[in-house]
Amino acid sequence: MTLNLLPLIALVIANVLLDLWLYRHLRRSKRWPLLKCGAHVLLSIALLLVLLAATSIPYHDCDNIKFRTGMWLFYIYYAFYIPRYIAALAWIPTHLKWNGKRTRKVGTIAATLLGLVAFALMWHGAIINPYRVNVERVDMEFENLPPEFDGYRIVQFSDTHLGSYCDSDTAFIASCVDSINALTPDMICFTGDLVNRRTCEAKPYVNELSRLKAPDGVISILGNHDETSYFKWGFVHQRSKDMRELINLERMMGWTVLYNNHIILRRDSSEVAVVGTQCFGEWPFPRKGLLDVAYPDYDSGKRFTILLQHSPMQWKLDEIYKNKEIDFRVCDKVDLMLSGHTHAMQCMFNFFGHKISPAAMQSSEWGGVYSEGDHKLYVNIGIGMVGMPARLGSASPEVTLITLHRKK
Repeated sequence: MTLNLLPLIALVIANVLLDLWLYRHLRRSKRWPLLKCGAHVLLSIALLLVLLAATSIPYHDCDNIKFRTGMWLFYIYYAFYIPRYIAALAWIPTHLKWNGKRTRKVGTIAATLLGLVAFALMWHGAIINPYRVNVERVDMEFENLPPEFDGYRIVQFSDTHLGSYCDSDTAFIASCVDSINALTPDMICFTGDLVNRRTCEAKPYVNELSRLKAPDGVISILGNHDETSYFKWGFVHQRSKDMRELINLERMMGWTVLYNNHIILRRDSSEVAVVGTQCFGEWPFPRKGLLDVAYPDYDSGKRFTILLQHSPMQWKLDEIYKNKEIDFRVCDKVDLMLSGHTHAMQCMFNFFGHKISPAAMQSSEWGGVYSEGDHKLYVNIGIGMVGMPARLGSASPEVTLITLHRKK
């Protein structure tokens, strides 16, 4: 979690202006104006103190308790102001000069109720929704899938961000493991961001995550948070050491970690390649995880290829290699790509079968199935939380069962 001060300052100024505007109208109330104004002022001061406490935490080198505390302090601040903005926006049109007294009264009641509903939804998203696992079942057809892999079952989970949970409470992760094992997959794929900042965050969960079982094993890759760049290390070698420790920890749990390499799955004479690349960095991080490094045989067409890449940003972007005459899009070279990373910004709503999320402003591929011809991408919106300790609307923790079928 990083803080950008300029947007934060602009937001605080906007919130102060909103508070002054609300105070002005509360003074005109016919019932208990002093009580309403006093409560409003006290709440506004308390929220500013909460924000001050949240911004005073050194997130890059603090312990996990302070990190989680900061997440919650920011959320408390926003959980009060966002409903205020929603109520104010609904209230303003009904108080224009041409509206009558009855319209204004009805508008005030409706705006107040709308703000209360928004407030309730935000706290439902923080207290209840993050612990309700949603199992998505997806069937995919491919022309070049070997017959021996027809009906092959993959369970994907992603973005656990274990540092966001209390270390002593492993019940939720245990329930996720139970849900995954109950789907009886042939292979389990974890697509990155096991932790927030450091390997120590994962250690309380080793026993539970070691229970994941599948005939072809648990295959994992690292996410941008797993590369431990979000913690301020005293020396460069400490960061590399911690990342190696995380890889060793996953291997100790019985997982196969793919870090710019691949494995081959075999059924009789048929083969499927499972490739794992380093996280494809977004600004300000360098772009890494090039396909030909992890799987030199990528262009042979000999094997059905599944790519595990934490960020879906790589799906359609051109990969251009220096000193080589290679220029291609990943979506044209792999049959199936599994990604995470977006979390759907932990905010998603379904309207008449259409999913809407602010994550769409960041990436056109942010959640669900995407296709380019016979090539497919699935973006899992993750299990955990970071930055915001909530999952709003239908952005519940996701476990995905993908069943592969040979197109007939």
